[in-house]
Amino acid sequence: MQAAQPMRVDWFQVIADISRHGYSTQSLADAVAVPKSTLLGWKQGAEPRYSEGERLVAFWCQQTCRERALLPMVGPDDWWAYHARAK
Repeated sequence: MQAAQPMRVDWFQVIADISRHGYSTQSLADAVAVPKSTLLGWKQGAEPRYSEGERLVAFWCQQTCRERALLPMVGPDDWWAYHARAK
């Protein structure tokens, strides 16, 4: 029996949630102090550095009025399957 794969933050969903609150890609990038291209990379599957990810999580919590424990999470296999359909 294999050990369960660890869950990870679904950065695509985090960014999508914030966008639904009226933020453009550029305004969100400005809010978390990263280049727009970096934010687009996260949306496509790149992992943010710890400090940048923490800023994005804090901003998500602020904009969605949700606690950190409610961050959208996904398993590694599920993430790729979910985003492969989105293309």
